[in-house]
Order: sequence, then structure tokens, then C-alpha cells
Amino acid sequence: MNDALGDLHNMVPHFIQVIHRVVNGSWVNHRKVWDTHSFILVYDGEAVIGCNEERRVGKGDLIYFKPGDLRWGYTFEDNPMKCYGVDFQYSCLLFDDKDWIKKDIPLPIQSFLRLNDAHLFSRVLHLFQNLTKEWISPTTFNKVTRERACFMEILNLLFLWNSSKQSLNYDKIRKVEKISQYILDNYSSKVKLQELANYIQLSQSYLQVIFKEITGSSPIEYLINVRINKSKELMKEGFANIGEISELVGFNDAFYFSRCFKKMEGVTPSEYRNVVSSQRQFV
Repeated sequence: MNDALGDLHNMVPHFIQVIHRVVNGSWVNHRKVWDTHSFILVYDGEAVIGCNEERRVGKGDLIYFKPGDLRWGYTFEDNPMKCYGVDFQYSCLLFDDKDWIKKDIPLPIQSFLRLNDAHLFSRVLHLFQNLTKEWISPTTFNKVTRERACFMEILNLLFLWNSSKQSLNYDKIRKVEKISQYILDNYSSKVKLQELANYIQLSQSYLQVIFKEITGSSPIEYLINVRINKSKELMKEGFANIGEISELVGFNDAFYFSRCFKKMEGVTPSEYRNVVSSQRQFV
């Protein structure tokens, strides 16, 4: 969805505290240098929060503290803050040839974000609520997985909102996700742009605008990338006939398939197949 995230897709988060805080009356948090990463999502009331600088915050504001930030705050008795918070650390593990490398990669998020899109705020709030429930639940075989799933979706939405200069709305994201899933379910068929537009009940031009805005590519470019990725998997599984592979992934023209493949991968399908056939392993 956002190539600028790069290595952050390999993040492994560790949660120190997840909390739902309903302040009764006035509350003061004295100045302190914070030693973890931290999010605060305000969903009601208001407060003055300092993160190196001081801001008055209310419903829809998300505050991000990183290690080393100076943090302070206070609330008001007549309209106390209600919020969700999470303190966390994370690592980014990258595999480089033969070794795992731990990299320190900063989060591309501002200290103060205003989630002024109602759909986006509702979704992020729901995810914080779920993360809080998972945090207090007994340890089970999938507790950590569920916690991380909530958190990573929160991060992805915040990354996208921040990188778009807060011009997106979550309704666009939902529409693009729906089209993306439709493509993944139907890539082997004859998928046309008009078909996608009809499915989501938008004009072709507007669909292309919002799809490009969210993913960085057009719907048809996305479709071609899905087909090429699937063709690579088929080659790894032992399929040898390029024409057959082309048809299986939705290309009617093997020559067009070859041109698209080389443009994306830098080699022809035959060259790629020869390389992976010599490296094929049982999965």
C-alpha cells in the first residue's frame, strides 16, 4: 500500500502497557523524558498534552511519543479526557543473504495527528478497543497474534494518513480494499476496468484516482502485478510451459505476458523459470 514504509513491514512489536484511561476530575502528568514509544488516542473530553511542545487536544487527536521525548499533561475537571494508550517497543528484522539484521527504523508519524475523518477515527478507535481487550485477556495460543494484528492495522492506517498529508478518508480506503480483494479473487478471469467500476459503483475515472492515491498504482497495474506474482509461484512449483502459465494467471496473450513479466522482473519468464527450477525446494 505504501512503498515508503519499506523495512517497517518487518516490524515485531512488543507491548509494555495497554490502557483505557477515563480521567475523573483533574489529572496531571509531570514533565518526564519518556523511554518508550507511546500512543494516546483521545476519544472524549480534552486535555493539554506536551510532547516537546504543548497542544490542547480533544476527540480525534492521536499523540505519538518516541524515546527521548519530553512528556507532560493535565486535564480539566469540567471536561476530563477519556483515551486509550499503548506503550511499546519494536524491532525490524531483515534477512540479508544469510543473516538476520536488526535495524533501528523510525516511525514516520508526527507527534500530533488529527484524525478528522469520521470513518478513519471510528476504525482506529475500534482497533484500540480490541487491543485493550486482548491485552487483559488470559494468555492463549493466539493472544499475541491478535494483539499484533490490531496494532499493525493501527500503524498502517496512521502511516497512510500521515503520508497523505491527512487528505485521505477511510471510505476511500475501504473501497480500494474491496477492489483489491475482488482482483485477488478473480485475477485468472478476464477482469476489465469497467467491471471493477461496476462492482464498486464508481466511475472508471474516479476509481482510478482513489486507487492510485491509496496504492500508488492503477487497478490494472495492480491486477498485472498479482498475475505476475502468481506466475512466479507456478514456476517455483514446477510448471514449465510459459503459454500454460500465461493462461492460468489470466493473460490471453503469452507475448504480452512475457513483456509484462520482463518489465516487472527484469528477466523473461523463461529466464526466471530456469533459475528457480534449479533452486526449487519442497515447501
